Amino acid sequence: MSSPRYAGFWVRFIADLIDTTLLTVASWLLELMILGVVYWLGKRAAPFSDAFNPFWLQIFNGVLYLALAFPYYTWAHYRYGTTLGKKPFGVTVVSEADRLPISLKQAILRTLGYVVSYAPFGAGFIMAAFHPQKRALHDLIAGTVSIAK
Repeated sequence: MSSPRYAGFWVRFIADLIDTTLLTVASWLLELMILGVVYWLGKRAAPFSDAFNPFWLQIFNGVLYLALAFPYYTWAHYRYGTTLGKKPFGVTVVSEADRLPISLKQAILRTLGYVVSYAPFGAGFIMAAFHPQKRALHDLIAGTVSIAK
């Protein structure tokens, strides 16, 4: 059996930018729809641009982003082994032990592991550039590896 080709740091970085952009746009659109309904149902004393506190809008958008991101990453990796950002590059996430599709538990751990990988300063992601199997911190936590086809 030949050795797998591991997905490198830069390919995974670009794939993450694609996924993050898709999730950001989706959360913005959802936020605008929700706020539009709230504004429309409210008293509309102020213009729409002044009707909401910017600090709470940031919090609200962050919560919406996480509410979309958690099921997106978890289900995509569990069901398809990839995300919309990884798919064009042929990157698949598999179990490190047997190279089979990951379990739901691994998908959840991997998604939760993103939080740890982002702190501090994305160091958990950067470590993929130096790991022999190109594994990031969330891969180590979940027992997964990203391979390129």
